[in-house]
Amino acid sequence: MTKQSLKINSLGGLAWKNVIRKIFRNIILVLAVAMLVSLLVFALLFNRAIKEDIKEATRKLGADIVIVPVEAVELAEEFILESDVKTFYMDEFVYESMKDLPVVEQATFHVYLNTLESECCSILEGQIVAFDQETDFVIKPWLDTDRELKEGEVYIGNYIHQYLGLIDTATLFGEDINVVGHLRETGTGLDRGIFMRKEDLDAISTEATGQRGPDDISIVFLKLKEGVNPDDAVAMIGSVNPSVGLMTRGSIGKDVRTTLGDIIRIFTITIVIASTLAILLAWSTFTAMTNERKREVGILQAIGACRKHIIKMFIAEAAIISLLGGIIGVIAGHLLLNYLAADFNLLTRLGEISITSPASILISFLAMGLGAAACLLGAILPVYRLARLEPLLALKED
Repeated sequence: MTKQSLKINSLGGLAWKNVIRKIFRNIILVLAVAMLVSLLVFALLFNRAIKEDIKEATRKLGADIVIVPVEAVELAEEFILESDVKTFYMDEFVYESMKDLPVVEQATFHVYLNTLESECCSILEGQIVAFDQETDFVIKPWLDTDRELKEGEVYIGNYIHQYLGLIDTATLFGEDINVVGHLRETGTGLDRGIFMRKEDLDAISTEATGQRGPDDISIVFLKLKEGVNPDDAVAMIGSVNPSVGLMTRGSIGKDVRTTLGDIIRIFTITIVIASTLAILLAWSTFTAMTNERKREVGILQAIGACRKHIIKMFIAEAAIISLLGGIIGVIAGHLLLNYLAADFNLLTRLGEISITSPASILISFLAMGLGAAACLLGAILPVYRLARLEPLLALKED
């Protein structure tokens, strides 16, 4: 073992003994750092989880632009992001006018209908979706089968599959249906979908489909040609039909992001207050600590310890307190996120947060570093003042 490592071990051991000597007082500071770190971990991971899951959900749809009735933009977002069952309609002419635009590589549409009723079991509601098998690029990539639907057959989303299973006793609009495949989990509204052929819409009465007209569709998905700027495509689509609602990958979830920004601002204010309190508590704790140990410091200086050694000793104690608080805070922050925030609808439906992901680990270390900085910042002033004290004055202290 080198001379340098011996010094480090000796300094660390001495600092640890001093920390546990006043364990109850130091526990308060440890908890203050832990609270600060847990807030940072929670806020940063919560922000990242929502943004990443919105981005992932829109990517999984496979479309660059989504077209809906202008009054139904929010409803469409709720279905895409939160799986809420929605019905809204526009004329199929919208699809016909968009599919052959020079910027469009692929186009398809869906028709949203009423919810599934099953005679065999009780399940939560699901969105019935009629789609065109020939043009589809949204559903097929997630299917567990290559089988094309025939009359009276349906696919089901992953969420519905967990309750219904691959059985043939369900009914749809009073008619028996045969479930022939299901989608893998997508983290979008597709998970709660029941997918039928658009040709089977002719067999459904107008009364059963509610407000839908014979030529109505709900949503159009467009995949742009490679190299096409989405803004240019939006401008072209707007010139063709200015009365429709347009959503790009980047704009889906705009309201959620705005609300998230407000939440993060509240978190920021809370973190600033918590940081200030942690700094003040560290300053108070180390002021009391240095006042009690003036004679000890005077003796150390008298036997040859220099100012740098004194500062290192107390900073090592602050580092130990910060490390303990940081570890507790990281654990508490992840527990809050995965057990408290997991009950939030958006997080529950969009996905889970991985504790072991590289980003999560990086955020944890960043939060621990900020917590340690607050503790050290509060400790440095009283420690530096003590280190400058003349040895004779320190020895005279009672």
